[in-house]
Amino acid sequence: MNCRKVIVSALSLMAFIPSAGLAALSTDDYIEAAWMTTRFFGAQRSGNGPNWILDGTNYTKSFTKDNYNGKDVSGGWFDCGDHVMYGQSQGYASYILALGYSEFTKGFYDLYTGDYTDYKESKDYTRKGGKPNGVRDLLEELRYEADFWVKAAISSSNFVTVKGDGNADHTKWVTAGKMSTLSSSEGGETRYVKGDANDAFTPGLAAAMLAVMARVDPDESNQKKYLAAAKTAYSYAKKHEGVTNSSGFYESSWWDGRWQDGPFLGALELWRTTKDSTYYKDADTWYFDLQYNLGSTTRLNYSNVIPLSVVMAEGVMHWAPQGGQIYEAEGYLKKLYNEKMKNGVFMGETGGPGSFSVRSPAGGAFLYALYSKFYGMDEFDEMIEKNVGYLLGDNSNKKSYVVGFTKNGANAPTKPHHRGYYGNENPDCDVNCVGSAPEKNKLLGGLIAGDFSSGSHNGSAAQWNVNEVCVDMNAPLVGALGYILSKKAPVTMPGEEEEEEKDTVDVIPVMAKISNFGLVQNGSSITLSGMDASAFDVQVFDLTGKMVQQFKGLQGTSTLQLNTKGILQVRVISAKSRHTFTVKSL
Repeated sequence: MNCRKVIVSALSLMAFIPSAGLAALSTDDYIEAAWMTTRFFGAQRSGNGPNWILDGTNYTKSFTKDNYNGKDVSGGWFDCGDHVMYGQSQGYASYILALGYSEFTKGFYDLYTGDYTDYKESKDYTRKGGKPNGVRDLLEELRYEADFWVKAAISSSNFVTVKGDGNADHTKWVTAGKMSTLSSSEGGETRYVKGDANDAFTPGLAAAMLAVMARVDPDESNQKKYLAAAKTAYSYAKKHEGVTNSSGFYESSWWDGRWQDGPFLGALELWRTTKDSTYYKDADTWYFDLQYNLGSTTRLNYSNVIPLSVVMAEGVMHWAPQGGQIYEAEGYLKKLYNEKMKNGVFMGETGGPGSFSVRSPAGGAFLYALYSKFYGMDEFDEMIEKNVGYLLGDNSNKKSYVVGFTKNGANAPTKPHHRGYYGNENPDCDVNCVGSAPEKNKLLGGLIAGDFSSGSHNGSAAQWNVNEVCVDMNAPLVGALGYILSKKAPVTMPGEEEEEEKDTVDVIPVMAKISNFGLVQNGSSITLSGMDASAFDVQVFDLTGKMVQQFKGLQGTSTLQLNTKGILQVRVISAKSRHTFTVKSL
């Protein structure tokens, strides 16, 4: 078990006390929220569908003609309330969701069928109208996205990162099905598809998502195609760098040089799935180059995946960041989230319109959920629930940030910036004249960008900087809800065997020696020799990920005494090289 600092300040204790007059959310409230926020991804489906929010319209399919150099690349999710597919945020969202599913599987339920025929037959789009079909709902939503990434990963030199022109797409306020019938200049088919970009971030995260799917999907044919596509996407990522620039909608400069997380996480998940040491070595190389300091002051979001990389590296690989002052995941999270809490809620980088405030509590809750799962701990559970609850209306204003979520007396947003929500098929009707949504669409389940400075909702769908809903915002909230339910009310599906929790340790491969460099062990001492003339540092980790020793500024041949017994990882870093050894200290 990792030796963690227990954060118990007067402020954090206050955070766990519900606001006066508010009842805590029930388990059923969490189930309702998880159902809605998961099904939201079904309202984002492009292609042949099915897309439940288009039921009852004249055009129930959309953008079926998307292709790149003659290859069908239809499908996948729209990124926000528009009909463009931006791989930068989509890769992030799909990996977050797949990772959450992998780690908190029993917290995800089977409440509806993946083609939504149950809702159509019952004519009831509430939770009561759904029927289980033996497959967890999130897995079905993930399969739809994974099948798109299989198409996008054409080859190691051909990969699709963007579908649609944002400027053309934003000219009309109509459903995806109707927009498909319009001219290209109005966002219709055939539309612009961007491939072969100098982008390692997007295909790296797609590879990570697909590698997870190859590990968790029980269907063997899916396992094979997802793994093959993961390898292809990762191969493309290795040959490129940076992130796609998307004409003002997703500027590559927003990443501030933090693109290496994509291929790092791709290599990490491929190693977890295949145990091929090649991917382990690649992950080690990528991790050494991550921009830790550039990511240490900005919350988790699609353009800063550093916090997730730090948690995954420590939890899975038992690695800690290099450089700076933060050497453990808990310290990293504390600086990003705990130190910026207000009344127990992660309020760093939050505020009024345009700050997309919901990303802070949703992302923080998800990261702490992962951290807690890796270490088998529950000391952060109340804090996780506090932040999820805040987004669901468990706050002094009873203000829910999820469209349609009104459980526990919450006041939900009713004017999301989402074209499909209103069911409008009249191209001459803009965002200001669409009126109310069809009754079935009112349970959209999208998490709006939010305004934490106001106690009431903005009533204008045109105000995208407050009312936008996006897949990247929903994903960590769905993951955090899965964690909460995996603890409160875990569900085992028919055919799944109950497995006892075991403390297992991954076999970490010993990497090949660097030329002219070696490590010789003698009992509890190690001798390092053959490093270049520059100074080098040594970090020693136990198998829980705790750094138990550190030596800085060594030169030449150095003999070091290990003060911890058992299996250890010795990480040697210099300006020009790095290496990881696994040793057994006696």
